[in-house]
Amino acid sequence: MIKRLNWNNKTASAFAVTTVLIIVLVVALNPREITITKNTTLDPVVWTLQRPDANQHVIIEDKLESIYSSDGLSAAFYMWLLEYVPRVGSLDYDFLWVRLDISTTTTNPNGFIESVYVVVYKDQESQVGWQEDDLYLENLSLVASVDGYWWAKEAYVKLADVNQTSSVYAETTALWKLLTPNTQSHQLEVAFEITYYNGTAYNKTVQPFQLNIVGRGET
Repeated sequence: MIKRLNWNNKTASAFAVTTVLIIVLVVALNPREITITKNTTLDPVVWTLQRPDANQHVIIEDKLESIYSSDGLSAAFYMWLLEYVPRVGSLDYDFLWVRLDISTTTTNPNGFIESVYVVVYKDQESQVGWQEDDLYLENLSLVASVDGYWWAKEAYVKLADVNQTSSVYAETTALWKLLTPNTQSHQLEVAFEITYYNGTAYNKTVQPFQLNIVGRGET
């Protein structure tokens, strides 16, 4: 009788653990759905650079920015175009160093940031590689990070709010690799998407950036 009781206790414990694991997996694979009441897409910030001469290394240090405050959200979006590095040695591509930076706060005391999504749309003759060692987050956690290889049309970083906080910050860097000769042009579209609760409803604000690399000899 005692052995049967011990076996039942172990079975019950194992069942409880299994049940908890199943619940965790269901929640992780099926995150809660929210209804977006208002979508706002801001005017794009556009930047253009003509590709340098072959083997020319260019320090750029241009800063692009957009400051936004409305509908219960205050946000600052930044992109730094750091340097253009030519294909040298074993490199078979040119690349542009880019740093991305976002700081956002809900202005309603009952509001919070739900998520931050940075998505990059690219052509298939370039690649985008996130530098995860340079990822710095405040009140956010990394959900997913996907590089944009030559066959892909996009790359992205998904970030989630840690504890329904009103203020978050994220900073990371990326390499935009150009796989073509410097006579060819490329375009990269980057969108920062913020989903937030303004105290009464969920809204989404999108800030697009457009980077244009003009082929040598083109206008």
